[in-house]
Amino acid sequence: MGATLSWPDILLRLAGAFIAGLLIGLDRGEHAHPAGLRTTILITVAAAVAMVQANWLVVHTADTHVSILRLDMMRLPLGILSGVGFIGAGVILRRGEIVRGITTAATIWIATVVGLCFGGGQIGLGASATVLALATLWVMKYAEGFIVTGRRGTITVGFSADGQHQMELAGLLMTRGFKLRSQQFEVERDGATRITCNGRYEGAYPDWSSALVRELAARPDVTHVAWRDSD
Repeated sequence: MGATLSWPDILLRLAGAFIAGLLIGLDRGEHAHPAGLRTTILITVAAAVAMVQANWLVVHTADTHVSILRLDMMRLPLGILSGVGFIGAGVILRRGEIVRGITTAATIWIATVVGLCFGGGQIGLGASATVLALATLWVMKYAEGFIVTGRRGTITVGFSADGQHQMELAGLLMTRGFKLRSQQFEVERDGATRITCNGRYEGAYPDWSSALVRELAARPDVTHVAWRDSD
């Protein structure tokens, strides 16, 4: 890239940012995450436009006999990253010990940095960062199942008024290898109870949880069983 910005240079940078945002956002949009395809594209392109503007000001703004202009090139990208931090915080959701949205927030962060790279003219660096981001979001998603065996889950079981309730459920989960982290116990007016357990387990998803749900649902004193696998 030359010292003087031309429209072909600018269009190349914006096109690279758009493609990178599109590729990174495909994974988020496919799984209906809060920051989906369009959000990721907008963030990447916006960061690129901001960097192009900063480059433009540095190249095309000259000193005059009245004043001497000094631009800090780091101030704008640092401000952009700080602002994007608020967007990332907005997609993180915490319920008790379950935290969701961390990967989406990290995706927003890397999309911003990629946009800054393309906008600043570092096409190779932006393309390399895009490849690494795609490898992390797509390839590592499948490899993680073999590398990380521990998973988190939440099971909710409803017992009739004459059910065995809490102790027996905790014992059953323990024999199945479920490490209990927290437990919520609710009693309804008719004496029925609802127990929600959060914890970790070792096993293949969804075979492990499906077998547990079927076993509990077959009991005569169980009125309701629900399982949610956590990220």
